[in-house]
Amino acid sequence: MSDWKQNLQKTRYVMDGLLLISFMLVSAPQSTGVPLHEWGSLLFVVPFAIHILLHWDWIKSSYRRVSSKAPMKEKFGIVWAYLLYLVMLLVFVSGFLISIALLPALNIDIQIQDFWSKIHHDSATLIMPMIGIHLALYWKWIVKFTQRMKENRA
Repeated sequence: MSDWKQNLQKTRYVMDGLLLISFMLVSAPQSTGVPLHEWGSLLFVVPFAIHILLHWDWIKSSYRRVSSKAPMKEKFGIVWAYLLYLVMLLVFVSGFLISIALLPALNIDIQIQDFWSKIHHDSATLIMPMIGIHLALYWKWIVKFTQRMKENRA
């Protein structure tokens, strides 16, 4: 593998790990408190956007593979990643629409609607197992790359 591709893989690996850790930190408003949850979620948009950008080549090429003769597992993984992205956007948008700490601190007055509270709760609950399945789909790659990184350090 060329050096720049290897460095891109390492960058993706590290950033994906940071994305997972930051997601776990902002996903527990009961332990962090709502203000920290909301501000952390706003900051979480940054590693999420970096994740999308670092995988942009995969995103561009994946659409064609869904309609090709690719293996069903690969097609499922692609569709699942797109669904995960959409649900994550729903969590973001609904979360900002029910903000009780972030938006008031920014002097943005918004009327919180029960509809968006329910959407946020339900989509945030749904995203947990969705991320677990997403990780499971790429688990072999994660383990293989982790082992390769350990071998290169030795």
